[in-house]
Amino acid sequence: MSALSDLLKAANDGGESARAIARSAKELGFSLNHDTAARYLRGDHGRPDEQTLVALAAVLGVPIGQLRTAAGLPSEQTEPYLPPAEASRLSRRQRRAVDEIIRAMLEPGSPLAEPADSAASSQPAAESDPNQASERRLRAARRGPAEPGDPPPA
Repeated sequence: MSALSDLLKAANDGGESARAIARSAKELGFSLNHDTAARYLRGDHGRPDEQTLVALAAVLGVPIGQLRTAAGLPSEQTEPYLPPAEASRLSRRQRRAVDEIIRAMLEPGSPLAEPADSAASSQPAAESDPNQASERRLRAARRGPAEPGDPPPA
């Protein structure tokens, strides 16, 4: 049994069936299959997707942050990601690539999913070879000027 399933079972104090939960979700405008609801209630589920968590939160009256925490996901409530206006110039292929980068960042165990602090701590503190420092500056120059909010150069 998972912590998420334990929380869902406790929240389902009326003992609603998976079919009743799925029906309630549909009435609230969500798409939740009764098989999916049953798997989550019995602890036979994988990593939950956001739509499932939002539907279960609405039906069972559990704050989404609590469900995310129980699922081992970040619990903070954020707005959906909206790309900058310039993203309208991206081709369909480029948009799919950006979407894939976002998905890769969310995969557990991915180096992209690690917090920036842990990645920075694995970097050497100072470079002893002047050629390496020069190469690093050259790569930074090719990237262009820093944008507001970019971390300071190392």
